[in-house]
Amino acid sequence: MTDKSRLSKELAAAAERCFDTADRLAVYTEMNLGNAHHAIDDIIWAVVREDYPMPATLINELREWLANDPIDDYHGCRDDLAQRVSRVRTI
Repeated sequence: MTDKSRLSKELAAAAERCFDTADRLAVYTEMNLGNAHHAIDDIIWAVVREDYPMPATLINELREWLANDPIDDYHGCRDDLAQRVSRVRTI
């Protein structure tokens, strides 16, 4: 099972160059509050908005986590996030 806290940190590190000030504030605040799911969502929003390429291994791990996450569907947010993840350009 994927550790979503570790995954959020790795995704943030990979996407850091595409963040604006608001993205940085949102992502790192969510991570510090222990809300890795929200941090990941913010990261993917920024990546898609900026068309920023991400490492394929990280995106594949994110897809696996989304497919196997035992936690509630976050009121449909998981499906929305999975749809955004499908738009991420990988390298």
